[in-house]
Amino acid sequence: MRRSCARCLRPAEFCVCDGLVPAPSRTRVVLLQHPREARLAICSAWLTRLALSNAELHRGVSFEGDPGILELARVPGAALLFPGPGSTPAAEFARHPPPVLFAVDGTWHQSEKMLRLSPTLASLPRVSVDAGRPSGYAGLRAEPGAIHLSTLEAVALALGDLEGAPERFAPMVAAFHRSVALQLACARGERRTPRHRGSSAGTGHDP
Repeated sequence: MRRSCARCLRPAEFCVCDGLVPAPSRTRVVLLQHPREARLAICSAWLTRLALSNAELHRGVSFEGDPGILELARVPGAALLFPGPGSTPAAEFARHPPPVLFAVDGTWHQSEKMLRLSPTLASLPRVSVDAGRPSGYAGLRAEPGAIHLSTLEAVALALGDLEGAPERFAPMVAAFHRSVALQLACARGERRTPRHRGSSAGTGHDP
């Protein structure tokens, strides 16, 4: 049998956990992952949860009936990490960062549907980030626009701006880039193609 990492659940040759120590943050990050994203090989949302000490991951399409999620959404100052019109740059919240930050993990279509079915989350103040560069998915997965990043990149940038310490979250971005590089090498035939895992990977802040 192929050996897998007990932490990231990826095949051992695709593990990027080495040296990845969970980074602390004042803001509690709540990752909301579409179930279909969990079946993909690159583990953006899962890796985000592993890379942060104050993060949790939930899977579903609608969270309107989830009492735990609704309780967090009603915390004063809670916000939604989501780009586009009406969003505010994360740096503008630096003096008073949100105690809870939700991040939706899915394609643009999936994320829009999730928010449409979760009006409480959709009504939260929206936070955005600007990477100033293309997504780290470049060459592996097409993003719908320059502002669209993987979930991990978006969360790392947001926390860096909110906490005024981007270097604290740089290791998680580096681990994600290593993960993409390994997957690209596999796709080019430099490594044996891995099987998709059943339920433990996430991929993108595609909204």
